[in-house]
Amino acid sequence: MRNAISQSLFLALIFSVLSCQQDDSLPETDYAIESDSYLKVISKHSNGWIKEAKHVGNQDLVDEVFEYYENGIIKTAKIYARFPQQHVYMEVSRSEDNKPLWSKYYTPDGELWFETVYFDGFPLVKKVYSEKGTAVHMYNNGALVSVEFTTLDGSGTSTTSYDRDTGTKKISIIQDGETVLEETYPYDEGFGDGVSTSNQVPLANPFTDTEGYYNRLLESFSQGPFWEFSPDPHDYMLSYRDFLEFNFTPSGTFVPEFAVNSNLYQSVIEQYPVTEDEVLLVNFRYLDRKGVYRPPFEEKRVLDKEMQENPELFELKYGNEYVESIHIGKQFFIIGAMRNMPTDVYAASEIKKLAEKHMHTLLGGDNKLSLEEMEVLNKVWFEVKFFSTLKVHHNGIVLNTPEDYAAAVQDFNDAEASAIHLEYIPFDHMIQN
Repeated sequence: MRNAISQSLFLALIFSVLSCQQDDSLPETDYAIESDSYLKVISKHSNGWIKEAKHVGNQDLVDEVFEYYENGIIKTAKIYARFPQQHVYMEVSRSEDNKPLWSKYYTPDGELWFETVYFDGFPLVKKVYSEKGTAVHMYNNGALVSVEFTTLDGSGTSTTSYDRDTGTKKISIIQDGETVLEETYPYDEGFGDGVSTSNQVPLANPFTDTEGYYNRLLESFSQGPFWEFSPDPHDYMLSYRDFLEFNFTPSGTFVPEFAVNSNLYQSVIEQYPVTEDEVLLVNFRYLDRKGVYRPPFEEKRVLDKEMQENPELFELKYGNEYVESIHIGKQFFIIGAMRNMPTDVYAASEIKKLAEKHMHTLLGGDNKLSLEEMEVLNKVWFEVKFFSTLKVHHNGIVLNTPEDYAAAVQDFNDAEASAIHLEYIPFDHMIQN
């Protein structure tokens, strides 16, 4: 009996030792953030999250330089393009509560292209520079109130002033001190309205008959949630203005041309200029109808003659392209983005699975994360935001619960469909169509 007890104690001791050795041999999940071949961590906050870092691509060329606040919000970011040569093309600065402070965009030659100053999260003034002159866009609480364009030599100005109360906009054109055009038009842009594509300045409408015709579409499209690395919002939303001769940015960079005229596009790319891993996306679009405008031939011929006789004056008054097609509808998309991702592949994969599970819960699912799972997800910065063409959603609505998502969708569904996509055609193509 004594030997049996001794043998049992011996076996228990051996099992205990083996168990300890087995537990010690299982490595703990490593959630640390360290430099690797792509991410170069320059400094960290006291909580271990990134303070300053950069992304380095092929041939050791810098792709992005960025700084985070301790809470994971973007503080500053410089984004580089490699075509036609390596250059900074975008800079942003944001507050600790994720409100935009200022942004700047540059040409490949290093010249300042356009800049925006914000107040309380909304654009205050935007200046767009080109070889033809400077356009100053002024805003009040995020709503455009005026655009003033001055030619490079100062000889001509065009001013568009918006009055939301009366639903009108007033356009005044001055050349060499003389007023050559002063007209009042409907507030929203319509068929035949001109624009200067160099500065995206809305200008006058030279047509007398602007009656277009609409086709009912009643089309809807949705997808997600799905993962994508470094997405461009343009891939999931219709741009507000689409010029026929748009010079699109090469793949791998944003399309700053859209940031000039779309507060929504600009807001998104300035909140997510950098992605450390894939982001979760949800996309929905509803197109109610599409309208097309065909000016009368005789009127086109008269305008073509006027354009040929004095092209400089014609462009000052009407720009170089006009609205030919209008898409009426609504669209929203949701972004689930992560920052301060661990370097360890296993840890990153584990967190992405939890993020996707949490995203499904926010969209109405009932498979909630456990407290232990939420504790793991909270080791990184993960935020889900709802954006739409409604002004109230331009800066995004943070989704923390399924109720937040339901409320945002309800606001979206209750809103009237509006113009979300304008297609333009050059004036010098009038006779051809």
